[in-house]
Amino acid sequence: MDSRIWKKLYDNISSLPYSPTIVGFNVNLDRIITVDTELLRSDLFNLPVLLELRSRLLHSMQTCTAEEWFVTDPLMYQQFTHLFADYGHLVIGGQAGIAAVHLSSLGISDVLCIAHSVGPDTKKILDNAGVRLLDLKKGNGTSFDTIHLIFEYPPGLVPVADGVIPRNNRFIVSPVHAPESVLIPGDNRHAFSAGISQYTRAFLSGYQYLKTDEEFRQAADSILLLKKNNALMRIHIECVSVTDDTIIKGFIHHILPVADSIGLNEHELVLLLKDLDSHNAEHGIFEIWSPVQLVKGALEVCKKSGLKRLHLHTFGYYVLVLRSDCAQADVSLNALLYAAQTVARAAQGTHREISSAGIAAYEEVDKKFGPQILPGVFRNDTHTILMIPTIIARNITKSSGLGDILSSSAFVADWF
Repeated sequence: MDSRIWKKLYDNISSLPYSPTIVGFNVNLDRIITVDTELLRSDLFNLPVLLELRSRLLHSMQTCTAEEWFVTDPLMYQQFTHLFADYGHLVIGGQAGIAAVHLSSLGISDVLCIAHSVGPDTKKILDNAGVRLLDLKKGNGTSFDTIHLIFEYPPGLVPVADGVIPRNNRFIVSPVHAPESVLIPGDNRHAFSAGISQYTRAFLSGYQYLKTDEEFRQAADSILLLKKNNALMRIHIECVSVTDDTIIKGFIHHILPVADSIGLNEHELVLLLKDLDSHNAEHGIFEIWSPVQLVKGALEVCKKSGLKRLHLHTFGYYVLVLRSDCAQADVSLNALLYAAQTVARAAQGTHREISSAGIAAYEEVDKKFGPQILPGVFRNDTHTILMIPTIIARNITKSSGLGDILSSSAFVADWF
């Protein structure tokens, strides 16, 4: 399939149904800081206290990967936020916060954001966006805005590693939130469950803050609570690049079994596979996998976990794997194309084009999994596989939050 066929598919996207949607749980403010040569060479950026931050940022830039550093020392993180207080600008952050504001902008009339201890500036942004907020903070104490640091960088500032496609990306520096930030309090759980029975979609995140097996079990119970009064409820979990084996195991053993759908990038896919499948343990996290390997890996995660849906987003193309017993391929393809178009616009580039690398990747997958049953759609004995080349926005001015915009757009428009 050449670019003309893909262009026709993009030009003929159908109107989409939207469902009342819940988002949760991580909501904060992001300080967006543009990385340039001047900043890298500045006295500030070469302070001893920023040595590890600088090292991790450079690694992210060399691999063009959206890495995240969770800073466990509160005083160190406070020092970071103080040092960069006069840099960049503040926007809504957290996967839930970004998805909430974006989904409301699509025209979904009812977007409910479930969060804990949301500060006044964050509340104002959500309110102005038309998002309803359910703040689960206990007591009447004052809530403060939490700020994460997002270092956005263009390609070309440092040499990239072998095999890496240069691209705009970001490096995230975050504080560690309390495990309670992704749990629904025990008080009035049944009343809460009844009160959200009209919602059919929930886009959830923040499970990287859980630590123990018991916390993961409680989080799984909270997910089941969302499903309790609505058989049509579908739960999507958005992943992050966590390397802690305890967290990955907790996610696999407790969260995946109660989820319907996950969204992740290629590095997060490899991290899951390392625990799900021992023969993948020798692979490095940042090893470059071929498109065929990634599709096989996505299928492996779905088969071993029982997930209904997996959305893989990587540079140049997107992959969607659906269990065939609940797949509506034409609807899912339309939703995926729509999401790709939406995120390309959100990147605010100077012009957009269909990715030639994505078309080449599709042709590789076609040779292995073909023939296609619809343009961009393949099927095996158990699963339906969708793959599309992305629309690439050139000279973009935004990279932060694009994965959340993409995943949430595709999820709320999908039927499965």
